[in-house]
Amino acid sequence: MVNSADNSSGSNSPVSTTNPPVITAIVTPVDPAGSIDHDGLDRAVDRVLAGGVHGVSPCGSTGEGARLTLDQRLEVARRVRARAPQATVIPGVPVTAVPLAHEELAELGRLDVTAALVPPPSYYPSSDDELLRLYIGLADTSPVPIVLYNIPVFTDVMLPVGVVARLAEHPRIVGIKDSSRDMEYLQSVVMAVRDASSSFTVYTGTDTLLVASLLTGADGALTASSNLVPELVVEVAAAFTRGDLDHAGRVQRRLAEVVDACRRGAAPAGWKAALHLAGVCGPDLVPPASVLPAVQVEELRDALVATDVLVASGA
Repeated sequence: MVNSADNSSGSNSPVSTTNPPVITAIVTPVDPAGSIDHDGLDRAVDRVLAGGVHGVSPCGSTGEGARLTLDQRLEVARRVRARAPQATVIPGVPVTAVPLAHEELAELGRLDVTAALVPPPSYYPSSDDELLRLYIGLADTSPVPIVLYNIPVFTDVMLPVGVVARLAEHPRIVGIKDSSRDMEYLQSVVMAVRDASSSFTVYTGTDTLLVASLLTGADGALTASSNLVPELVVEVAAAFTRGDLDHAGRVQRRLAEVVDACRRGAAPAGWKAALHLAGVCGPDLVPPASVLPAVQVEELRDALVATDVLVASGA
């Protein structure tokens, strides 16, 4: 299981955690021209760590990793690791060309990150054998462990359960983040990988189904919502661990209201707008993506006030 590290040197040696690990799929604050906003990134990381999460995953889908250059992704990963030296750090590595993926993994190895989050290529379809060769080839030479990333809404690829089970046998492939929102798929993955490896970590990426995912056997959560309300996601995990499913369900319902409020525009525009309203970072997305329209920002503000995430102006 990929967990947070606990030493002052920034080493990523795994330690156990009492509650299921909660990792934040952190946004990438940028200025209007698309340059990394270092101060905004620092505030975003500080916010989630103060909220109790175990780690940070930069440059995934919420972090717009596929829109960033290789240099920008490494810049963000370096900044996050420096800001969170004792936390789990799992940067995203979009695969556009295999040699570039090898290069990026090698660079991440020099940054002492915990693992890399690697989705399948998205442009051309891949057979099961091709996916196996891709991931095994990357894992065989990568200096950092690999976490598979199943996000068919963006890649148009659902990692086959049998492929995931085979890959779970590889000592350098240590987990999967499943953002399919398909509970039957998640259950099948959990059942399949338990036979392949006792240490393979299954993260759910579906914020609105945390309790259901944990009940199904997921080990933890890697979520976008913990950018804004990390304490709610952590509380769901804590309540689940102590067996208080009623409380976990109540917090889950509140979290679902927050997620629904932020599902505006093309992701992650709603999350960035919400963080801007909360004073964390600007609302800008990586070009060519556009900010959330003003009318939707006002609707979002009202919804976040109604869910007690924001305080009403003048209150």
